[in-house]
Amino acid sequence: MKDFAQNGWKEVSLGDICEKTETVDPRKAPEDEFDYVDVSSVSNETFTIGETQRLLGADAPSRARRKIRSGDILFATIRPTLQRIAQIPEHLDGQICSTGYIVLRPKPALDARFLMHSLFRPDFMGAMVSLQSGASYPAVTDKQVRAQTIPLPTLEEQQRIVAVLDEAFEGLARARAHAEVNLQNARELFTANVDALLLKVGDDWSLVRSQSWLDK
Repeated sequence: MKDFAQNGWKEVSLGDICEKTETVDPRKAPEDEFDYVDVSSVSNETFTIGETQRLLGADAPSRARRKIRSGDILFATIRPTLQRIAQIPEHLDGQICSTGYIVLRPKPALDARFLMHSLFRPDFMGAMVSLQSGASYPAVTDKQVRAQTIPLPTLEEQQRIVAVLDEAFEGLARARAHAEVNLQNARELFTANVDALLLKVGDDWSLVRSQSWLDK
């Protein structure tokens, strides 16, 4: 995408192309329940939101402050190079996430999936590496993220690019699933072979307690 200017694409900052989002305090409604998306809720393998916590406002942690809407993109500013990036699904519309995320809500000229894919670009992640600070928990600020620029083609072109990249993501997910199945099958085969070998006790074998063998 380095030659995006030659394609007539604009370069825009995330702050200019994303809308302002809401900060709330669930403790002001102590009896109301909400789903809480903490930093560990987002998988950096599937780039989706997994398990969330159902909490009462009275039990809200201090980081539970950011209202999320369907279609928003979450980017974890704590350990940003781990790429905890995900799009908010419809069933989490109106819920709350941790301040460990920046909530990016695209304006109409920006496709949400195009925004999400843009966060994986090497120059964006390179900027996160350069900007992060802190030894134990390296982090970047929301302001630093909003200052980053991305190329902005027409909405039609964005959607064409998204279709290609989404297909590639699905291919990676399928490959990962097959790899996990193959690994599990290999483990089961290994275990079966070990059992089979160790159950074939020869006539000249002697059985000893493991501790007595280790003490030798």
